[in-house]
Amino acid sequence: MSTTSGVVAPPELHIVLTDAAPLESAGAAVRACAVGNGFEAERATRLQVVVEELLRESRSREAASTTPGDITVDVAFDGTSLEVHVVDHRLPLSSEQSRHLPSRRLLSLGFVDYLHIGFEGTTGNVATCRLAMASAHPDDLLHAEMLEPDVPDAPDVEQIEIDVRLMTPADADGLVQCVFRCYGYTYPNPSMYQAKAIRRQLESGSMISVVAIAPSGEVVGHVALTFDRPGDVIPEAGKMIVDPRYRGHHLAERLSLKRKEIAAERAIPGVWSETVTNHPASQRLAIQRGAAEVGLLIGYGPQSMMMSGLPNQESVRHSLLAVFTPTGPLPPATITVPSYVADHLVTVVERLGIEREILTASVEPSRNRSRIHTSASALAGAVEIRVHDIGRDIAEQVADVLDEYLAMAPATVHLHLPASDASAAWAVAELERVGFVWCAWTPAFLPAGDSIRLQRVSDHPVHLETIVCSRDEGEEVRDFVMAEWTRVHRGRTTA
Repeated sequence: MSTTSGVVAPPELHIVLTDAAPLESAGAAVRACAVGNGFEAERATRLQVVVEELLRESRSREAASTTPGDITVDVAFDGTSLEVHVVDHRLPLSSEQSRHLPSRRLLSLGFVDYLHIGFEGTTGNVATCRLAMASAHPDDLLHAEMLEPDVPDAPDVEQIEIDVRLMTPADADGLVQCVFRCYGYTYPNPSMYQAKAIRRQLESGSMISVVAIAPSGEVVGHVALTFDRPGDVIPEAGKMIVDPRYRGHHLAERLSLKRKEIAAERAIPGVWSETVTNHPASQRLAIQRGAAEVGLLIGYGPQSMMMSGLPNQESVRHSLLAVFTPTGPLPPATITVPSYVADHLVTVVERLGIEREILTASVEPSRNRSRIHTSASALAGAVEIRVHDIGRDIAEQVADVLDEYLAMAPATVHLHLPASDASAAWAVAELERVGFVWCAWTPAFLPAGDSIRLQRVSDHPVHLETIVCSRDEGEEVRDFVMAEWTRVHRGRTTA
């Protein structure tokens, strides 16, 4: 169940609960699994409460004589979050019943970060809840100190002797210190403050990291390839962290070059990344390595993130420029997009040198029901929806997902549509009805192929006028996405 490059690992815990077994036994086992993986006892207990409620709800459903009444519980930890699946083969849940289950109340109270319950055909009724790794406690970083913006550079001899290499689990403690020196406690990925979580990601293959090691043995730089979901072949090229004392000496370039070499060695055909727009340095670095701008994620970065030694803007969410870098051959493909996107996308495709046939017909899907998967991060204030199959109910299903997360009040919601689906352009128009707008195209991002990425931005403060691009091509992408965002946003405001 944990994410790696197309491989699904077995769960850490698998329980088959018979009708006679006390459901509290499964809840206690899940809690123990959470505590053993570094979650605080109080949060583990809250997860236990949710799991026991899900089991209680499963048992309350009618069981058929021809199907077993057993309930299965699977638990997996990927280094960043603990995910629990509760599955039964009892009376199928309707969408209306799913929305009014008592466990929904526990989600609104913050007991877990994500909860989805529904009937999934022959798989049965499936409830999935997820608990994300919390931020580090100050006591975990006794020997680290956040560096001031005017910290002096390291001596030139140290710069020359830095070793850039593939990261090993033994480097995890040093990476935690490096993250803190650069960001304090504001880095948006809490797992990067947990050495055990970092080691788990490295060992599972969900994160492939490169580190820079100073002569003193300190970790002073880091980049990574991170796979989001099982089955993904295109990882994110991110987690760029450079100690302020070592900036300005091409260390970021060395880290990125090594990462690209590793991607090529492992036959990874491309990588995507989200570069910051409060300064253009990370954009220039990606472009030098063959990247092209493919979209703009408005207000996607948490407003709490502060970078030592770089310009920051408080109390606003940061926008990110999405880029894609080919690292190997990408097969030709046919994709369908709205007609107003076609000319823009042709230009972007040509910059990457990728062969794509672009269609614009709006074709209503033949299937009634869409198949989607949702994840959320309360810390980042973001929800992500992946559409695996487009059905005629796409707008209604997505609206139901938005209702589920009202209590979380997400600042942004991102949705991925399979661009290879002939109904993709039709779905984009349907999703405008619930506030979604075009923001990016990513080649081969989904197991089915290219992704059309849509965004829904709330009323959290976002400064659009401060978005900085490193070249004209980036400004073209920025201006297109901002124009679409303004068109849809204005239309909803006046409706």
